[in-house]
Amino acid sequence: MTIRANRAIARTAALFALSFLSVGLYAQPQLPAAVEVYASLPNFRNVKMSPDAQQIGYLTHYDGRTVLMLENIDGSERVMIPPLDKADIMTFHWVNDKRVLVAYELSGSYHGVSGQYTLTRLVAVDRDGKNISWIVKNLVEKKGGLRVEFDPAQLQHDILDLLPNDPDHVLLALDADHNGNYEVRKLNVYNGRYDIVQNDRRGIQDWYADYSGEVRYGAGYIVGTSDYVSSLKNAEGNWIAVKKTDWAQAYRVRGFSEDPNVIFVAGPSRFGTEGLYKLALDSGQLIEAVFEHEQHDVESVVDHPETGKPAGYTYTDDTTHVVYFDPTLKKVQAAINKALPNTNNYILGKARGAHTYLILADSPSDPGTYYWLDFKTKEMKILGTYMRGIDPAQSSPITPVNIPVRDGTTIPGYVTMPKGKEDAKSLPTVVLVHGGPWARDTADWDWWAQFLASRGYAVLQPNFRGSTGYGPAFERKGDLQWGGLMQDDVTDATKWLIDSGIADKNKVCVVGASYGGYASLMGTIKEQGLYACATSINGVTDLPRLIAEDKYNLIGGRDWVKIIGLEGASASDVSPYHRARDVSAPVLLMSSKDDTRIDHDVSESMHKRLQSLGKESRYVLIEDGGHGMDTAASRLTMLRELEKFLSAYLAN
Repeated sequence: MTIRANRAIARTAALFALSFLSVGLYAQPQLPAAVEVYASLPNFRNVKMSPDAQQIGYLTHYDGRTVLMLENIDGSERVMIPPLDKADIMTFHWVNDKRVLVAYELSGSYHGVSGQYTLTRLVAVDRDGKNISWIVKNLVEKKGGLRVEFDPAQLQHDILDLLPNDPDHVLLALDADHNGNYEVRKLNVYNGRYDIVQNDRRGIQDWYADYSGEVRYGAGYIVGTSDYVSSLKNAEGNWIAVKKTDWAQAYRVRGFSEDPNVIFVAGPSRFGTEGLYKLALDSGQLIEAVFEHEQHDVESVVDHPETGKPAGYTYTDDTTHVVYFDPTLKKVQAAINKALPNTNNYILGKARGAHTYLILADSPSDPGTYYWLDFKTKEMKILGTYMRGIDPAQSSPITPVNIPVRDGTTIPGYVTMPKGKEDAKSLPTVVLVHGGPWARDTADWDWWAQFLASRGYAVLQPNFRGSTGYGPAFERKGDLQWGGLMQDDVTDATKWLIDSGIADKNKVCVVGASYGGYASLMGTIKEQGLYACATSINGVTDLPRLIAEDKYNLIGGRDWVKIIGLEGASASDVSPYHRARDVSAPVLLMSSKDDTRIDHDVSESMHKRLQSLGKESRYVLIEDGGHGMDTAASRLTMLRELEKFLSAYLAN
């Protein structure tokens, strides 16, 4: 029996005790997937189920742009919500069964602030695509009284609580007067009318509500400073400055429990990693260890898909895991894992008042399939696949590795080998360095690594010191180590792969985006002759300029600037632009014209400097991709240019 994961022909699979029939989802391909397949935006993502579980919404792409589709579970009554002229759909929320909020993202400027920044606008629309309205309104005082004004120069997408028991309203955090301090509104999703339920407080940009929907915690930066502040309303209703409490020196608020006196906090575990705990506000003492792990940090608290209240947590070893402490969800998760034993399974939605669920199942070789599950009747439907054209059976295998480095310790990483060449030696190789640098790579599906492996390259992804998820000490070792220890870890990982026999020592290219682009360029500077080529995509090329013009300063948070650069060296000493004379390999530079994180012209300046020094350099300007190359057109250009570049310098 074959079930094709296609929206037009999806069929119901009846499950007995949640055990699946053996099904084949894909046909055997003859050739690796075309570059367009890997570059394409996911055709079925950010899937969300309506409260009655009879409708879904999802983001897909049409004519190269992201659109929102709303339809019934059987695919009928489909409606498309399009992008705006210069704004793409960022996310959406079912407020009730008949009304949806849509957040649009665009580049623009703030009042009195120069430069381009990411802005968002919030729109409400009926399920049938009608009754569209800009939902965020400001009351502006003018001569003759107050009037309503629409102000797009804001971040309007920060919804704290969908208020499931009040289907006409949501809680929205908003900086209405552009002073850097956010208020919280109870917003009517039909007419935009609102009540302010929490006035702004100095330095607060992030607000959190408790189980009852009451706003009880806020945190952020005082504008123009690096002063971090946080305030918590205790069980008696009094606001306290969190930094004045003893427990706040080690633990951070992550959410509220059903007991108004008990909160979830994250902080140091007995293993030195970051754990999750319950803390009693009246005593300031930990009362329960919810999660502790010898090697890995807790990542986040997971909200209940029906109530929006804390119900579990996530952590990542090689892939991401969700663990529920909510007893019902824990039981459902166990049954799903038994039915789908070869995938990572996530509960994304639940019907209001019924045991109907939205499930995503993915794996390192499979970008994912969405299912609709009626837990009571044991009926499951395939709703669609995350990406078209990807055959999991033909995906390249990824292997977790522990890489020895020069100080006698090891760092984690991943090696992806071309399909059918799992035991091959002396392969042309790409060292793919993640951005951040406060991020990490995992063994979850990676379209970029899979594309490179499909073209015959071994791919190494090292999680150098400074990467997140392995404990605060591991992460802090990357502080003030740009061009230092973090770079040495990438170097040692490269040499390890060569020594293992997997990589051809003469055919290794280092590639990365953002910080990864910086590390790629610095690799050719610090390690003469190690790399045959390097690619930087929206990379940090001019470190002094990044420090001086950092756009995060808009909201006051400058703490991170204090830990970039290299201890004991000037920023220019570890800046690719200023060290261009030492670049020892051909370079490909790409940047997005609409990048709101790093100005695109820093890559062009790097290219011109390399050319003036007689170095091999190619520069590609991409019109519309953002910092993350988030459009199909930008990804296609990026992959095509990268494929040509690698072929020129790594081909036999």
